[in-house]
Amino acid sequence: MTWIRKARIGDIPTVYTLEAQSFKDPYPPLLLMRLLALYPYGFLVAEREGRVIGYIIFRTVGEKGHIISLAVEERLRKRKIGAELLKKAEEILRKMGMAGMWLEVRESNIPAQRFYARQGFKKVGVAEGYYADGEDGLIYYRTLSS
Repeated sequence: MTWIRKARIGDIPTVYTLEAQSFKDPYPPLLLMRLLALYPYGFLVAEREGRVIGYIIFRTVGEKGHIISLAVEERLRKRKIGAELLKKAEEILRKMGMAGMWLEVRESNIPAQRFYARQGFKKVGVAEGYYADGEDGLIYYRTLSS
């Protein structure tokens, strides 16, 4: 059974490990701690048998939610854990009165693009040179159902 709960400071080392396994440019632990302090409502972890196996970080900008980062332990992907995290974020954002949510994904990250498309996101734009290495970020958006 997977539980989703608000992240705690003690989760940061595991979240960083998941970041480093999942992304070319992982957010460093100090930034993750800062995000937890800034957006305590928007930093959730998925836990199984007392172990953090995934996380989502999001914030609000105007009337929309912005997904900052989402990752699941590699060996546990394609088991709906990411979808559960996204669903919980949507519930929180909807309660906060947000109209939709968006995110950026690397142009080369086809598995993530497919995942977000399955979750109802649509590609709405390109952020040229978005990533530190110059790769473009694709912008995906989804309206939140009421």
